[in-house]
Order: sequence, then C-alpha cells, then structure tokens
Amino acid sequence: MQKKIYTVATAHLDTIWSWDFETTVSRYIYNTLVDNFALFQKYPTYHFNFEGSYRYELMEEYYPELYAKMRDYIAQGRWSVCGSAFENGDVNVPSPEALFRNILYGNRYFEEKFGKRSVDIYLPDCFGFGWALPSIMAHANLMGFTTQKLGWGGAYGIPFDIGVWQGPDGAQVLASLNPHDYYFTLKKLRDWDFVQQKLDENEKYDLNSTMIFHGIGDRGGAPKEASVAFVEQEINKNKDSDVQVLASGADDLFRDLNAQLTPEQKAKLPRWETELVMQNHGVGGYTSRAVGKRWNRRCQELADMAERSGVVADYLGTAHYNKEAMELNWKRTIAHQFHDDLPGTSVQRAYRRSWNDYGMAMNGFAGELTQAAGSVGSLLKTDFCAGTPVTVFNSLEVARTDAVTLELPHWPKACARVYDPKGREVKSQVNRYENGTAELVFVATVPALGFAVYDVRPSDVPCRLRGSLSISGENQMENQKYIVRLNKKGNITSILDKEMDEQELLSEPISLGLFKYTGSKPWPAWEMNYKEANKDPDRLPNPVTVTIQEKGPARVSFCVEQKDGDSTFKNIIALTDGGSRVEVYSEIEWRSLHTMAKNKFAFACTNPEATFDLGLGAIRRGNMTEKLFEVPAQNWVDLTDKNGDWGVSVLSECKYGWDKYKDNTLRMTVLHSPVRNYRIDSMQSMMDLGLNRYSYALFSHKGQVGADTQNQARAFLQPLTGYVEPKHPGVLGTAYSFGNVSHPQVVLRAMKFAEDGDEIVVRLNEGAGTPVEHYALRLGAGVAEARELFASEEEKGPATVKDGCLVTDFTPYQIRTFALRLQPAAQVGHAAKATPLTLPMNVQLITKQGEQGELPLSIPAERIGDQVTAAGIPFAIAKDGKNALRLAGQTLTLKKDTRRLALLLSADSNRILDFTVGGKTVPCSVLSRTRRFASWDLYDLHETAHIQEGQLGYVSTHSHNADGTDAIAKELYFYILILNVQGGDTVVLPRDEETLVLAATELNTVAVPCVTPLYDRVEDRPFDYTMRLGDKLRYLRMKLPWYMGDKGRYFSCYNRGRERE
Repeated sequence: MQKKIYTVATAHLDTIWSWDFETTVSRYIYNTLVDNFALFQKYPTYHFNFEGSYRYELMEEYYPELYAKMRDYIAQGRWSVCGSAFENGDVNVPSPEALFRNILYGNRYFEEKFGKRSVDIYLPDCFGFGWALPSIMAHANLMGFTTQKLGWGGAYGIPFDIGVWQGPDGAQVLASLNPHDYYFTLKKLRDWDFVQQKLDENEKYDLNSTMIFHGIGDRGGAPKEASVAFVEQEINKNKDSDVQVLASGADDLFRDLNAQLTPEQKAKLPRWETELVMQNHGVGGYTSRAVGKRWNRRCQELADMAERSGVVADYLGTAHYNKEAMELNWKRTIAHQFHDDLPGTSVQRAYRRSWNDYGMAMNGFAGELTQAAGSVGSLLKTDFCAGTPVTVFNSLEVARTDAVTLELPHWPKACARVYDPKGREVKSQVNRYENGTAELVFVATVPALGFAVYDVRPSDVPCRLRGSLSISGENQMENQKYIVRLNKKGNITSILDKEMDEQELLSEPISLGLFKYTGSKPWPAWEMNYKEANKDPDRLPNPVTVTIQEKGPARVSFCVEQKDGDSTFKNIIALTDGGSRVEVYSEIEWRSLHTMAKNKFAFACTNPEATFDLGLGAIRRGNMTEKLFEVPAQNWVDLTDKNGDWGVSVLSECKYGWDKYKDNTLRMTVLHSPVRNYRIDSMQSMMDLGLNRYSYALFSHKGQVGADTQNQARAFLQPLTGYVEPKHPGVLGTAYSFGNVSHPQVVLRAMKFAEDGDEIVVRLNEGAGTPVEHYALRLGAGVAEARELFASEEEKGPATVKDGCLVTDFTPYQIRTFALRLQPAAQVGHAAKATPLTLPMNVQLITKQGEQGELPLSIPAERIGDQVTAAGIPFAIAKDGKNALRLAGQTLTLKKDTRRLALLLSADSNRILDFTVGGKTVPCSVLSRTRRFASWDLYDLHETAHIQEGQLGYVSTHSHNADGTDAIAKELYFYILILNVQGGDTVVLPRDEETLVLAATELNTVAVPCVTPLYDRVEDRPFDYTMRLGDKLRYLRMKLPWYMGDKGRYFSCYNRGRERE
C-alpha cells in the first residue's frame, strides 16, 4: 500500500494577541499576501492554506488589488481557504449556536467570493475542544478536525494521529490530532522518525496516510522559503518512492479518506468518545477578562431573541426581518470569539476594540428586537386598558409565568398596579421611583413564542394582593417552592424545597471563597494553578450589611454587602412569586490583587460525578484531579444524588470555569488575578480589577437532570421583555402564540429566516439525553412544507408535515435543522411606512479612496451602501457631491401622515441640542462621532467604563483621512435620533457646525419602546483606584523584564495603550 504524507503549509494569524487589531491589518494581513505571492512565483508546487473568512474580508477591505490577485491563486488551486469558519475562535465559551453561525458565515463567504467550501475545522492554535464540537461539525456538513494544540498538554493526551471523534449525540467526524507544530521549517520527511512512527501506527488501522504542518505563526506571513523548497524537492522524488509527499489543502486528507475508505475501514479507525480539553493551558481563559464573557453571552441571547421576534413580526406583516443587521451583529460578536480574544489572553489595549464591538452588537440586536417585538403589538387588542398598555414577549417555545421588569419614564405617581385583560389584578410592585421613572416588577403569564397584553395603571397605593411570598428581617424569605435562609454574614445557609417535603438542599452555606493566588508564571491569563485551587479558600469576604431590597407580592430579595480589603461585594438574592429558581445577582468592585474568587455550592446530595452542560448535550465528570481540575460548562452544572432521587442545578449567566471539589461540592470560578503579566503591555496582574457583574441561580428537581433544568436555564438567560403600546383594537386579541411544541425536552435552539430565500429555519435539539418519538412543532397558521437541512443550510433531505405540524423523531441529544414554509397568517398587519426626507446637503462626509476630503475624517464610499437599515428604520444614503447636512438652523417640512422623524446623525462630542418641533423646543442628546460606543474598566490604563445611551444606526469600520488615505480601524459612529411629530409639523434644526446628519426618514407610526433593560448600563465613574504600598512594590517588581514570559519590544511597549485616544 503506497503511503502518503500530506504536508500542509500554513501561516497562522492571531487577529489580536501580543499586538492590536490595527497592527494585524497594517502589517500582518499585508505580509501574508505578498510573502506568499513571492513563493508562488518561485515554487510551482507550493500550496498555501489560510483560515478565517474574517481575514479575507479584511484583505478585501484594505488591500483590494492584492485581494484580486489572491483570488486568481485560489482559482488555480494554489491558495486554499480552510477551516470553514468566519473566525478561528475558541470553542469552549461560545454557544454551539454561535459556532454554527461561525461556520455558516465562513463557508458562505468562501463560496460567494471564490466558489469554494472547506469541509474542516482547522484550529492549530486553540485552547482545548469541548465534546460538542464533533456534533456541531457533523451537523454543519463538515468532515474533519485538525489541531496540534493537544501537544501543549491535553487532559487526555493525544488519543491518535488520525481517527474518528464522536460527539455526545453519536455524530462522527474524522480528526487529525498530531500534525506537529505549525511554526516549523521542514528539513526531513521520509526519513523523519516522527513521521515514520505515525505511518506505522496508522497502518494498524488500514490507513496509509498522515498529515504534517509546516509554516509560521502567529503573525501571518508565509512559511520559510527553506521549508517550501524542501517540500518541492521531496515531491520531485515521488516517482522513485513508495512514500508520496503531497503539498495539500488542509482538508484534502479528509476528503480523500471519506471518498476512499470503505465502511469497514472507517469502522476500524481509532475512536474517541469524549472531550479533548486541556489539562491547564487555556483553563484560566474560561474566566479571564470577565466582561468579555458576560457581553458575549448577552450578544448570543439577544441575537436569539431578535431573530425569533423578527420571524414572528415578518410573518404577521408588522415589520421586515433584517438579515443584514443580524449578520452584521453576529459577525461583530463572532469576531471576538477568537481564541486569544474571548479567553482574555491578549494585550490589554486590544480589549478597547473587543468590548466596544460587543457593546455595538448588543445595541444592534436590542434595536432589532425592539422594533420587531414592539410591532407585533399593533395587532393585539390594547384598547381595554384603563392605564398604559404593556405587551410582554416570551421568546421561548414553552409558556411561562415569570417576573417582568419595566422602567416607565414620565410615570405620574409613585405606585402602579397591573391588570390582565379580564380586569383581574396581577401581583406587582414598584421597587424604585426616581425623577419620574418607576421601576415596576409584575408576574406575567405569556404563551409560547408569544405575547400578552397587560394594563398598567398609575395608583396612589401599591398592589395589596397576598400570596405565598414573604421576607423578614430574620434573614428568611419564602415562595411557593423554597424557604431560603441567610446567616449573619449574608450567605445563603439553607434552602428548603417545599415541593420535596422540605428537603434541605445545602450542607453548608453558599459562599464566595477568596484564595491567595500566584497563578501561572509563564501563562498567567491562560492557566491556573492546581495546588492553589485544590483546597479550601483562604478567606471569605467580611459582612457589612444585610438589608431587604424588595418586599412586594411579585418578588422579594435581600441585598447583601460584603467587603475584603478594598474590594466590595454586593449580592441581590431574589425569589419570585411562583418561581422555581433562587436567583443571585452579583456586582463586585474587584481590587484584590493576586487573588482568585470561587463561588462554592456544597449540597446535601452527593455523587462522585456531576453533569456539565455542553450547549448540545451534556458530559459527566468526576471530582477534580491534577489532569482535569478546571473544566468548562455552558448554561448549567447539575449534581444529582447518586440514588437518583433529587438534585440541584446551578444555572450560570456568564461564568464558564468550574471544578467539582468533592462528591457534594461544585465551585464556579468568578475571577482570577495572577501575579505575573506575560508581556509588559498585557498586564494580566491587573486583569479584571474594577467593576464586575454576573448572576447565577439554583433550581432543584426530582429525579435526574432533564428538560426542566434546560428550560429554567433558558428562562434565566432570556427574561420576559415589555413594550409600551398605544391603545387600539386588535385582530389577534389580547394574547398571541406563534408556536407550540409537543415535547418540552426538545429545545428550539434557533428560529430565523434562511440566508437565501424566505423559508423559516428552525434548529431543534433533544436536551435530556433520552429518545423522542413523534415530536411535533407547529408555527403560525401551520406548517405547509418542510425539508431538512444541515446547519450550513445545505440540503439534507425531506421532512414530514402532518396536520400543519413538522413531525420527527430524535435520538438522545440529536440536533436537527429544518426549513419551513408556513400557511399564510389569517390576520396580517402593516409595517411602518418609511419615506426618505430630502435634506439640503451642505458638506461632503462620504469620500472615495484617494479623494481629498473637507473633513478630518470621512466615510469611505466603498464601505456604505445606498441604504442603511437599523432598528427597523431604512435610511437612503446620498454618496455623490455634498452628501451630509451640517446643522445651521434649517427648517424641514414633513408630510401630513408623519408621526416620527428619524435622523441619522452624530457630533464631534456628546452634547444636548435644542430642536424645535411644531413650535416647541425639544432638547435632544446627540452623541459623539468618534467616541467608542462602549468600554469597560481597564485600571492599569486608568480607564473606567462607559456605554453610550443611544441607538446606533451606522458605523464605518474605517475612515478616510483628509488626504484620502485609510485611517485603519478608525470607526465613525452615527446614531438614530427620533423626534415625535404630528403630521404637517415643521422641524427647525439647531445651529451646531460639529453635528452632521447623514440621512433622514419620515415614519407614519408612533414609537413602541422596549421598557425592559436589555443589556448593561453604567454611570460614568471617576478613576479612583490606588494601590497599597506592598501591592505597588509588587506591581513594579513584576513589570521588570526578567519576570516577563515575552520580553519582545519591552521598552517600546512599556506604556503602550496609555495614550489618550
């Protein structure tokens, strides 16, 4: 049997790591193009592989002429796209749905631009691989997985060279797990004992092949010429050798094996049927740079909510589904799931951009959610309301009764009461009333994928309904399911489940343990220290106060404040009327250097194994060992008693690192601040100092963990949302459900429109690990047609429709995707009529490449289309001549049916300007064109958090300087300003030369705002952090060069990032 060595030439490029994004674009992307072109010219057999369609988009944006040349090499088969994904990112923290979108957008780009699709996941440099990955790959119609990272300390070693990796649902992909380091110059192949040993081992499984990397990393570029020359020399020897050397594409091995191996040969391959996580390298990355994890999770959840509401609104005709906005904001999110970005291992200045993009994505998804969910209310009956109609949206496919939180501005009284359509009062409370804004909480019942209308009335007295909810100054609170007690320190010391005969859930108090922490010396953000983790904490925060925060018929809560040195800890511990979760919302001002924090959950049930959620399926793991001590989980971790009678699930909002300390103890890692820094401009010893927020909940259950835990976790992550609606009749009545399911254990993971065409795509996943027969899904007026797809939205096969339902079966943890056409809706509405308003343009804001501009920064014409649509509002863009309006007191006359005027504008800095609408002065906030939308605390750079309070309409990914050259990654921000008007009004604009209007649109409907907070807000805070003397001395000592893992450019980077931007 002739043997084959597949050599894979690569130049791995970290989008950020020990450099920032601007450096990647200005140097490393360029070098990757020109360096490989030179090798193509000299070596006719040279074949290059490059992953990540995001990098190709950057090539297209910044180097269009070189990009065109690269396309020719791709067409010739010299340059191969690989990896299938938009970004070669982390695969432990992102949700499986985010990984599906990563693959979807990556291969779509490759196919649209080059006519190619890759069939592999190519992650040479990534920090461990969760067990869901092979299932995700198989469902995305991919064949094979490649990494060399297990050689850095895989918790299970390197299982094989080439074999089969099987996921929790039984799906399988091929895997190449030992291709050697990619940062490598080949000097021998046929006579290399490493290669010969692999070939000999593979021969036992009837395999005649192996794969070998050569190339460079992590700054892109090209392999060393000596390596390329050597491979060509070896290829030229093929005719005289029984070992063939191939210059191959990264997925050629998998394509060949899939085509050539018989089913019997495939069955003989070595097989791996669990995870491939790391022992240590990367486990700190489950937690490092914590706000990135929180915002990444919020982006994923808001994306899901926006897509679901968008499908419903489009089906009912009340709004248009905005595919472009969904893709833009998904890409903003996925771009920062890169394996040195989301894990928190890059230079600190790079996180300015990362967190800003997350902020923009949250804002963008929230805008689409608001316009879609708000528009559906136009078909609901709200005219029964004596007070303010509020429509509540439930994004889940199961009906829910839960608390919804509203912030009602301009509220006339300090109290409010809430009534259902039959005039029955529901439990509610106003928690806070300040400056005319009421924070209202009430318990709403909302159908699956549905909406329900409630009547919110101003009142002189609060709701007086009584129930089973209570709270006392004796540190005890209770609802229908739980009795919760706190000790004097404010820690939860007892939880009794009344539904299980008052079973005590805890064996000791829930606490936040603080550990003296050195961390890893060579890799401080990447790794953790087993010896420091495998023990009880060194101390607990000291109590300050325990007070009653909420005391109403809808929800009760304690506010617990604690302190440790200069760090402060605030926990809101809450129970909802009728709720099944004990919820804890935490805010930490973290100032504890060289310290690690872990929440400890010691339960009354015991089991040598716990169940960890993978997002698709689950995995059972035992107590921590040095080989496997810090492990990842998605939404929840469960400890069920070994007799199977009952258990407790811990639901996590944004913390991903866990350990199982003892048979009865789970611990969730909250923060870790190591002693060392890796690089002078990484400063990981200061990591996560400042404001940190996270939340978790406890849910107890009878029997084994199952569908209830899945749905409680999803409800915790996607709270009900409320929208203030005008009063009007409605053809849908006072409640509407878009869909229902027959089996709640099958989770609707996604509901969206197809990337091509108008079919509705649904992704379904059996979530309890048991088979399901005759599952039925009904949407809208019923399913008319259905077909099965891969997650890549490629055709897979037919599907069954019966009595208006999609009907199918599931094996344990199986994932399936379907494209549906629905029966037409019986009642449909009308989307808002949008009419462009012609403006008297007087300044050139959009310029062509190389064109002299009249402004310091301008929008590149090639980066903006003829129309921009955001938050449901389209704006017509004028691109020629004078194409923006500088405010100079102009008067705008509106159409008679106009109810809102939307302006797409920004200024050189935040300001308040007075607009005159119908003769009345309306002060409005106009936001900065150049200030980042969002940032978070970076104490080493003396920066504190801010988030702009406005709806983004358009952001230019780079700008032009006045001389027409590119200002790389210099973004320009434009916001949507809404003026409420009456038909025929005139609007007089203020005089302000620094405010520029890009476009204006008239709308014939009133605004329907979302009054539920959708993502973090933060007040501006002064930087007031100071170190104690001992901490300052240690800080300065650890900045000395001999303590750095990477001393590169030490002096030039010493103060890098401290410059004011």
